[in-house]
Amino acid sequence: MTHSLNYSEQQALLGSNNIQGKHFRSPYYSGVMLEQPLNASDVDTTTSVGVFKSRSVVQQPSEDFFHEGIPIWRAALLVVNAALGAGILNFPQAYAECGGIATAIVIQMSLLVFITGAFLILAYCADKHGSQNFQEVIREVLGPGAYIVTQIFVLLYMFGSTIAYMILIGDQLQSVGKAIDSEPPWYLSRIFLMCAVCIIFLLPLCLPKTLKVLSYSSALGTIGAIFICVVTATKYFQGNYTVKTEFVQVKLPWTEAFSAVPIICFGFQCHVPSIAVYAELKRASVPRFGIVVVIAMAICAAAYAITGSFGYLTFGTKVKSDVLLNYHPNDVLVNCARVTLSIIVLSTGAVVVFCGRSCLEGLYLSFFRMPPALAEVHERQRRIIQTIVWFSLSLIVSVFVKDIGYAVALIGGLAALFIFFFPGICLVQEMLQYPVLSTTKKLLIALGLFYVVLGVFIFADSEVFAIMKDITGKGLY
Repeated sequence: MTHSLNYSEQQALLGSNNIQGKHFRSPYYSGVMLEQPLNASDVDTTTSVGVFKSRSVVQQPSEDFFHEGIPIWRAALLVVNAALGAGILNFPQAYAECGGIATAIVIQMSLLVFITGAFLILAYCADKHGSQNFQEVIREVLGPGAYIVTQIFVLLYMFGSTIAYMILIGDQLQSVGKAIDSEPPWYLSRIFLMCAVCIIFLLPLCLPKTLKVLSYSSALGTIGAIFICVVTATKYFQGNYTVKTEFVQVKLPWTEAFSAVPIICFGFQCHVPSIAVYAELKRASVPRFGIVVVIAMAICAAAYAITGSFGYLTFGTKVKSDVLLNYHPNDVLVNCARVTLSIIVLSTGAVVVFCGRSCLEGLYLSFFRMPPALAEVHERQRRIIQTIVWFSLSLIVSVFVKDIGYAVALIGGLAALFIFFFPGICLVQEMLQYPVLSTTKKLLIALGLFYVVLGVFIFADSEVFAIMKDITGKGLY
């Protein structure tokens, strides 16, 4: 391989202004950046996947770094919106599978500590290498082989999540249609309403190149989640749906609580899009992103705890995977919550499609070894085609799959890999780069190994449980 640094770049490496730890823009092509094409010399054509070399160590942050980007409050709402959605309706069932509120909250808060830490690990790696998305972090830290594997995992997870959100939209609008007419005509059917809403409202949100447009609508998603919490609490105190005590006070084997872990992981999994949010954060740094994460996780934890607790207290072990399906179709307040949730899912689903599309783009560029300057020429056409194909396939599958519980059970295990396994292995790899390992670095390696083991365990347990549940054709109750 020829030497990759010319004289001016060597001087830049030795310059006093090249301070490690600043936020640099990576030259990697990702669908959200590459406003300036790179020189042909920046392309490494000797690697097996045609990966571009990083100039992040010799680039200085531009003035845009200090003046442009998403502020903290909008970034926090964008992370919240990426997490909330279908997950908020699954938490009552998760609380039921844990055997009660106390056990469920202990498990939820215990996992939340490590979930929050994973954000900071990924942000540290992204800041160090100038990565713009989750997949780039893996490529920089673990190499091109792991990058390809991660792209495939993210692709599967995002595709499953898109289907889950479309199913959720169909379920909510179907109930609203029954409220309008007890024997709904074709234009109030689940298939027509789901297809119409997704095509008219969701598809346009999936087409933009960056997440900046979606950051403006993220506040509506957070307000909608608060409204759903209020509805579940109100309906519990009204007492119209309360079940018998024996369906609430149940004792289950402690091993049954593991079946709730995929739901919790799915509810808090927004680590993949979080790196794209970090890349667009104003004056991006790990401490500032830590503030974003703490705010976002506090909002999510509160919303999930309220909805999960009151949904479980209202319906007990009879709660469905979508708690709103337990309420009567003619309940006006619940129908307002259904419509609100559909609005939330529109922006959340758009974020998911954005991440899935970036995977398709990354695999496409790697396969054809396309340099950034050439990739930018037809980027808009590829983006539109990729979005439409992704959207169409997801919509077709969601027409035939009507139970969101199956989708969540399968992709919840994959969520554990993004939350625990990949951040853990990245942390271990980063610490092993130091020639001398201090006590702190050894402890961080141990922490990373714990993340890896936890992620593998949850993934294996979740997938086995989901498969066995499908084979037996029986739920927990």
